[in-house]
Amino acid sequence: MSSSSTSDDRSAQPAAAETLTPENAGAAPGRSSVIGGGFGGVAGWTEAIGLEFQELTAQQVVAQWDIGPRHLQPMGLVHGGVYASVVETCCSVGALSAAPPGKTIVGVENHTSFLRPVRQGRLTARAVPVHVGRRAQLWECTITDASGRAIATGRLRVMCVEAEQDR
Repeated sequence: MSSSSTSDDRSAQPAAAETLTPENAGAAPGRSSVIGGGFGGVAGWTEAIGLEFQELTAQQVVAQWDIGPRHLQPMGLVHGGVYASVVETCCSVGALSAAPPGKTIVGVENHTSFLRPVRQGRLTARAVPVHVGRRAQLWECTITDASGRAIATGRLRVMCVEAEQDR
């Protein structure tokens, strides 16, 4: 990709933000399947890991979860896959919120780094856009503990594709 700007580029902070709520989460094709119908009615993987959305806009996604036995690997530490899943989930729902009308998103790359071991507590994930374009987005997520220390960080790259109308 060249360093020159193209007409596909938008700022990292989309101008017209749509805040997804339980009432409008399923309004666009593909959106309800990502967050399970809103903040309170999560389903699938989001429910399995216990992720609770606190904020979900095109500019920021904040989610929290309490560490439990289901999150731990045999040494008693949070499994790295949990962090990668949270990065993917938070960045994906943010990217979906920022996607152009008639588009949905698919993840193409997840890079997650583990910074500190954790055995228990409540963790917070905050995802923000780095780049939002018509065809591609890059989001960054930081996971912190209750003291505000960074536990893991990650980036997710997604492509915007035509939404299937019959979902």
